Amino acid sequence: MDKLAVGMEKNIRRNYVFSFLMNLRLSGGLWMIYMAFKGMSLTQIGLLEGIFHVTSLAMEVPTGSIADLFGRKLSRALGRCMSLASILILIASSDFTHFLFFMVLSALSYNLESGSGEALVYDSLKYLGKSEEFMRIAGKQEAIFQCSSIVAFLVGGLLGTLDYHLAFWVSAAIITFTIGYSLLFVEPPIDSDSTGFSPKRSLKGFARQIADSFGVIAKTRKVAFLILFTQTMLAFCTCIFFYMQNFWKGEGMSEFQIGVLLAIGSLAAGVTASKVHKLQTLLREKRMLIVLPLAAVISIWALALSPFKAPFFILISMFEAMLFVTSSDYINRLIPSQYRATIISFSSMVFSVVMIVIFPSFGKMADTFSFGIAFISLAAVGSFLYGLNMRVLAKLEM
Repeated sequence: MDKLAVGMEKNIRRNYVFSFLMNLRLSGGLWMIYMAFKGMSLTQIGLLEGIFHVTSLAMEVPTGSIADLFGRKLSRALGRCMSLASILILIASSDFTHFLFFMVLSALSYNLESGSGEALVYDSLKYLGKSEEFMRIAGKQEAIFQCSSIVAFLVGGLLGTLDYHLAFWVSAAIITFTIGYSLLFVEPPIDSDSTGFSPKRSLKGFARQIADSFGVIAKTRKVAFLILFTQTMLAFCTCIFFYMQNFWKGEGMSEFQIGVLLAIGSLAAGVTASKVHKLQTLLREKRMLIVLPLAAVISIWALALSPFKAPFFILISMFEAMLFVTSSDYINRLIPSQYRATIISFSSMVFSVVMIVIFPSFGKMADTFSFGIAFISLAAVGSFLYGLNMRVLAKLEM
């Protein structure tokens, strides 16, 4: 095995560790509660999350191009630096303006990682001739990611009951370590395809990279559909994940109790994500895209109408993780390496567009009426969109 191949093998193993550490955000189950503690209304929290996604919308594709043109490793390291800056600002935050800067920097850290990490893993496998193993490895990575969430929610919830800032400072220390760890990755070659692609690190080359990536999406209807369909469903599940924290806090739960429920959801998601490649062999692609979103929509309705919300929250977490892993595999099979990070970032941009609309709307509805009405409205819109997407899916060759 040549030296570069050894580096690609190490990338896969190192990415498991990096995923665990990157997601060990003790603030993940606390920041919305912390903002409420600091006097932010649900409407203001919704607006702040909207600002996060406006930033993400604007910067997602450019940061993906950074990963394609300048390297996935550099993009990941920059993302970790932005994450550290954001958590330090959160520690010092006391009003809406401070939280706004926290959200902007958090979005940039997310943008810089969203395309680069997945592209680094897929192209490492592609160099090794093992790209067919991506779904299995992505499932394992998602399981590790969720295990990290379990630790983060439990420890963060425990520390949050003592002092919010204590949880944030520990998160800052972990992020600082991941900055150094991100430099251990070996950059996979991405210009070896038969397309004659050669990255040009200039403003003109940067614009060309973005334009060519959009061209790939426009020419491949299946890629466009997979991105729009799956990111919409994932956004609905994410909205529930965040607002359930405030719902349970309003029901009198402590930060630690909320952390336990979030941890159980992550455990269930991790287990199912690690096994989803086996389900894929039974249902195949088109059926997976019918069954998983339908199960998610049914679970959202059950959460909205049932007084016992925790079991259905856990089910939503499971279906979200399974849909994320399967859609990532399907999309990566269809896109060239030289545009991979940019197109994956475009996928995240679609997620942000949906979140910009539904997150503030949900917060406003919960403030004006109740959480119950907001959950029912979300379920109704999700059902409509699922039906619309099924009509499109029926016309595509999958």
